[in-house]
Amino acid sequence: MNLSGEAAKRLLLYSLILLVVPLILYPEKLGTFLQDYSSTNIVLELLFYLLLTFVLYRQGNAMQMVAIVFIGLGYRLLISSIFSVLLSAFYNISSGVAFSLGMYGYLPSLLFQIFATQFIIKNVMDDIFFSRPRIRRPRPSDITTADSVETGTSTFVVTKEKNATRPDSPPPRPVQNQSSLENRPAAAESPVVGGDAQGFDKATRYIGEHSSVKLAAVVDHEGLLLSNFTRGGIIAEDVAPFALLIKANGAGSMNFLSYGCPERVEFQLRNDRVVLCYEESYCLMVIAERHNDDLLNIRINQAMEMVKKYMSERYSEMLRPAMEKSYA
Repeated sequence: MNLSGEAAKRLLLYSLILLVVPLILYPEKLGTFLQDYSSTNIVLELLFYLLLTFVLYRQGNAMQMVAIVFIGLGYRLLISSIFSVLLSAFYNISSGVAFSLGMYGYLPSLLFQIFATQFIIKNVMDDIFFSRPRIRRPRPSDITTADSVETGTSTFVVTKEKNATRPDSPPPRPVQNQSSLENRPAAAESPVVGGDAQGFDKATRYIGEHSSVKLAAVVDHEGLLLSNFTRGGIIAEDVAPFALLIKANGAGSMNFLSYGCPERVEFQLRNDRVVLCYEESYCLMVIAERHNDDLLNIRINQAMEMVKKYMSERYSEMLRPAMEKSYA
């Protein structure tokens, strides 16, 4: 459950509208009549809520939909109860009569509340049942050591994380100097600069040309984005760190079975298909529609080769001066 303040504010505002508009219209019946209580009306109201729930929450399961239906009914009864109290206070009506009018008797108010309920609570239900957890960025305290390697005019920093599951350290990433890395704020930290972005973007854009792709991202060994292509409203920064969690969980299971770390993980969800291709220092993450053709696999393999070639050319040029110096 992750209810945002914005959703709560909207719920409060729309609830006030549900109360004020019928209160202003009362006692105009707008061509309707006073209704008597009937359990059939409650059943019809539940069926109406169920129909709207299927339309508005198609990504939910059966238990979530049933919960949303009864939450909607409870919300409507609460609004009707408050409306009954306001009727009694503003129009000097006895509490019993006001209660019967507010809960089921006064049809303009009842119909307005029933039709608006599921739309009003939608943002809140999305936050409660379908919100995605946000992954915090690595903090400086998570870094235990930092070794620098100088090659000519460039300086590389290799970091080792606490409780790291990978056996070897990844290739270093270029930075200007150690002090500039420490002084940058965490939110502005980016592992890709200059030509790096163009090289990785070429691979993600190539995968994104397939119409079924919702996300194509290159993620480094810290869970930070090197490049990404998105379609359909996916937030790449929220999804990217899960590539490391999936690898860590898979590595633990495979080590228990005396196998190594997985190089490729693929699984299918209700509507989507997720493909994760791992290398030592990065991961190619693809989220696409579940039903797609085999061309997507070809594009993923070709994009991996593009990234491997770019990484090889990039880092071989950086490390060559150091290797020549060590041999000399």
